[in-house]
Amino acid sequence: MNKLISLARLQDLVSAEKKRGRKIVLANGVFDLIHVGHVRYLREARARGDVLVLALNSDTSVRKLKGPGRPILSQEERIEILSSFSSVDHIVLFDELDVEKILLALKPDIHAKGSDYSPDTVPERETSKTIGAETAITGGPKIRNTRDILRRIAADSPADDFLIVRLSSLGDIIHALPAFSALRRRRPGARISWAVEPRGKEILDLVPGLDRIVTLGRRGWWNVLRSGRSRGLVALDFQGLIKSGLIARLSGAKRRIGFSRLNLREPLAGVFYSDQAAPFPETEHVIKKNLHLLTVLGIHETAFDFPLVVPPPIARRVRAALRKLGFGNGRTIILANVGAAWPSKRWLPDRWIDVLRSLKAENRRLLVLWGTDEEKRMAEGIGRAAGVPVSPFFTVAEVLALIRDCRLVLSGDTFALQAACALGVPTVGIFGPTTPGRNGPFAADDKAAFHELSCSHCYRRSCPDTECLRLITAEEVVALAEKRLAETPHA
Repeated sequence: MNKLISLARLQDLVSAEKKRGRKIVLANGVFDLIHVGHVRYLREARARGDVLVLALNSDTSVRKLKGPGRPILSQEERIEILSSFSSVDHIVLFDELDVEKILLALKPDIHAKGSDYSPDTVPERETSKTIGAETAITGGPKIRNTRDILRRIAADSPADDFLIVRLSSLGDIIHALPAFSALRRRRPGARISWAVEPRGKEILDLVPGLDRIVTLGRRGWWNVLRSGRSRGLVALDFQGLIKSGLIARLSGAKRRIGFSRLNLREPLAGVFYSDQAAPFPETEHVIKKNLHLLTVLGIHETAFDFPLVVPPPIARRVRAALRKLGFGNGRTIILANVGAAWPSKRWLPDRWIDVLRSLKAENRRLLVLWGTDEEKRMAEGIGRAAGVPVSPFFTVAEVLALIRDCRLVLSGDTFALQAACALGVPTVGIFGPTTPGRNGPFAADDKAAFHELSCSHCYRRSCPDTECLRLITAEEVVALAEKRLAETPHA
């Protein structure tokens, strides 16, 4: 039985229980690796009242609190385990660092904390006082914690050494991050390196928990690739090209893991592998395909986790540039990314102009984004015709900072769209030769404009007849944007 419930629904249930005179207890924690201390804490907390609500740190919250490699168990796994506890009546997830929001929403009679706290050190003690809740320390003396268990496991296990090979492109590197995160989570003591081309390093510089970046083409990269490797080095090729397979081979790794021949972009790459994953349906999202490669290591993960951290100075720099264009703070910008590396992915400029004019009519704040000089010329033409400002040049890290502060991103199948999806920003994707279900948005509410043709899913970089894009009208994209905006709170 899954005891997870939304906060809104939980408020109604708690209110009804209180009217019946029942005492509500709130407990909270990460519960990453369940041990006897957790069992005692929850059992005693439940004994203090009639209903026990467990506020569980989401994966997002755990990463903020514990850093790279945590949680070990995904929130779905933790929910399933804790739902089996007879002491727990309801479970609610939270993304914040503490449970003040939940305390204020539920107003429990008791806030139970574990014995690693005292009544004077509980972070939410003042909030509990404000709502009239008692703070109780339950579970008995502290006997162990998850960190100590992990240290003991690491001390008793041989050190793992992994090399990820995903050389390019920016969007594909974004799509490989959940596999890295799963590997780090399941092998917290491992050394993990990543071989990448120079442009991709700009993304990896923002990824905590990565021990080493091997940048191809940089002076001495060959020595860096082979230096310091252990005899047990394992290379994981997420690219599936002859070039990436060769890099895995040249790394000196005796174990080299790649996709099934049926899933390789260049089947000859398979000659460089010692192990290959079972075939995987190409109709599934490529993020799932990347996670599937880890099953060769016995790692079965499903979480789409993107460990990207934009340094505050970069965010401040972007906000300063936006203020010069007349934008204020808050998630108010609707961003139109009009370019793409593949000519076959570039939607028609006149359609972009019509979309921007329609959305602008509602007095919304719009911005046109570009990446290359060619895209800049197109963006300036679109912006001028639509009366919408055009962004200055932004680095990869700055684009991530910009997108993070957007209300909505409109884009073809390119880096800006993948970044928005990774950052949880609402999106509308415009798809021609590629497949939305494989490469597109994965959030339930995000949208994609796509018309199925006999030649669809061709993945051609250029095409003499981009009917797949011409069939997508401005009215269609505006309708999708309006629907997505209606589903998005206006910050």
